Amino acid sequence: MTDARKDIHDPEIEGFFHCYTRCVRRAYLCGVDSYTGKSFEHRKHWIRSRLAELIQIFAIECLSYATMDNHLHSLLHTLPKISFAWPDSEVARRWRSLFPYRRRPDGSPEDPNAAEIAEITSHPELLRKYRLRLSDISWFNRCLNENIACRANAEDECTGRFWEGRFKSQRLETEAAVVSCAVYIDLNRIRAGCAPTPEASEFTSIQDRIRAALANHRPEAPQLATFQEALGPTAISVEEYIKLVDESARMLKDDKHSMDPTLAPIFERLGIRTEAWPKSIREHRGLFRRVVAPLTRLRSYAAERGKAWFQGAKAAKFLFA
Repeated sequence: MTDARKDIHDPEIEGFFHCYTRCVRRAYLCGVDSYTGKSFEHRKHWIRSRLAELIQIFAIECLSYATMDNHLHSLLHTLPKISFAWPDSEVARRWRSLFPYRRRPDGSPEDPNAAEIAEITSHPELLRKYRLRLSDISWFNRCLNENIACRANAEDECTGRFWEGRFKSQRLETEAAVVSCAVYIDLNRIRAGCAPTPEASEFTSIQDRIRAALANHRPEAPQLATFQEALGPTAISVEEYIKLVDESARMLKDDKHSMDPTLAPIFERLGIRTEAWPKSIREHRGLFRRVVAPLTRLRSYAAERGKAWFQGAKAAKFLFA
C-alpha cells in the first residue's frame, strides 16, 4: 500500500527530502538504448539544466543530485519561511515564470506583465496557495519531471508516460541522515560501475562540487547549497565532504569494509557509527522507507502522525549513534 506523502511532507514546515524518480519500465530513456544503439545522453543535460532553473524559482535548495541512465536522485531542502517572506508581486512573478501565459519564439517564458501579476496579487487565497506550492517538493518534482517528459515525447514523436507513477521520497530528520544520504546519492555512478572516481562522475553534485573547488564551475550546473548553509556552521565543510565521498568511493571500488581513521572526527561529530558506514553507502535507500532518523526520533515521528511505527528501526539503531 502506498503511503500518503502528507505523512512526511508539510510544505509549511522546513525539511530535507531524498527524492527518487525512475523511467517507465526501467528503460534507459536517458542513456544508450542497447537494442538500437541510439544515445539519449543529451537528456541528462536537460535534467541538470531544468534542475538549475527550478532552484532559482522555488524556495527550495538542492544539496545533492545524480542523474542516471534510467533514474534520478535529488536531495532537496524546503524553505517555506523564504516563500512566505517574498513580496506578493515576487510570488506572482515566480509562479508565472513556471506557468506563463506567453512564450518567446524559443519557448522560454515571457516576463509577466502588470495585469498578469495583478491577477494573482489581488486574490489572497491564491497567493497563499502559490506560496505553499513554491516550497513544495511535489510541485518542484512535477515541474521538473513534466518538462523532461514533454521534451522527450516530442523528440520521440510519441505520447504516454516517460516516468513511472509519482516520485518517491524520504524525509531526512538529522544532520547525520542528510549527510549519509547525500554521500549515497553522489556515489550512484561509482556504485553502478559507470564512473571510476567522484571527479569523473558526470551529472552528479559531487563532480560539480569538485569542479567548483577547483574554480572550474560549469555555468549550467545547479547552484548547490553547502551543508554548513543548510544545516548550520558545525556541520561538515565542503572540503571534509569531498574527502568523505572520495574515501567512500575507494571503499566501494576496493570492496573494503573499514573507514580511513582520519575521518573518525566527522562521524563522531555527526553521530554516525563508523562500523555502519560501509552498509550505508551501499544500501542507504533500502535501509529506510519514509523517514531517515535515529531510533528515538523515528518512533516519536510515527507517534505524531498516528502511526505505530515507520520502517527502518533496525537500520536507525545500527547507523546512528
